[in-house]
Amino acid sequence: MEEKLLRDLTREVCSLLAVIASPQLNTGLPSLEHSGHVHRVDVSSLKELDAFASSSMVGFLLNHKGLALPALQICLEAFTWTDGEAMTKVSSFCSSLIGLAVSTNSVELLQFVSKDLFSAIIQGLALESNAFISADLIGHCRDIYIHLCDRDPTPRQILLSLPCIKQHDLLAFEEALTKTSSPKEQKQHMKSLLVLATGNKLKALAVQKSVNVITNVSTRPRSTANTKETRADDGETVGLAAIL
Repeated sequence: MEEKLLRDLTREVCSLLAVIASPQLNTGLPSLEHSGHVHRVDVSSLKELDAFASSSMVGFLLNHKGLALPALQICLEAFTWTDGEAMTKVSSFCSSLIGLAVSTNSVELLQFVSKDLFSAIIQGLALESNAFISADLIGHCRDIYIHLCDRDPTPRQILLSLPCIKQHDLLAFEEALTKTSSPKEQKQHMKSLLVLATGNKLKALAVQKSVNVITNVSTRPRSTANTKETRADDGETVGLAAIL
């Protein structure tokens, strides 16, 4: 019962993030889905983050650090929860964060998206529970690399830190990106590179069958008397339990 309540709370929090990131509440954000051109960004054209406070609920949230920091932490933690339903809801919030990082001159947001979020997404792809949303996660990786790598070298450094990648692999990937403006083809290039760079260890990309999105609830019977003791022994973290 305790785990079920915690899982439900986790999903409710993620649902709130999804509502905050809904298109109707973020009309001022650009759409990156159909933008496939690799080009150098004119930094002088970027806006202050607070310029989006009135046209983006996510922008409004990020302008209030007391609210923003817990939301960003939950966003990162969600990639470790092995709960595909929660991940689906957080994904739209990630998309809005990337859009704001692309459109603003906020150094803090740029660093968060280029480093923390990019790393978390790759880690999330290692979980089989995220298989059915892997296309969206690959899309986020593509958006970050295409639109932010020119302003921050961190995504490139993260890819080069993966165990099976060589410098020439990354150069070939970047050359392939410049030869197409198709987001679909660019996503495929990103997927192929991640599979290569990790030695095909990303379970969300390797799995070929449907998976149960509810994977963070143990089926082992537990008594109310030893629930806490058992979780401590197993080292399990369920949803928000990971950060509480």
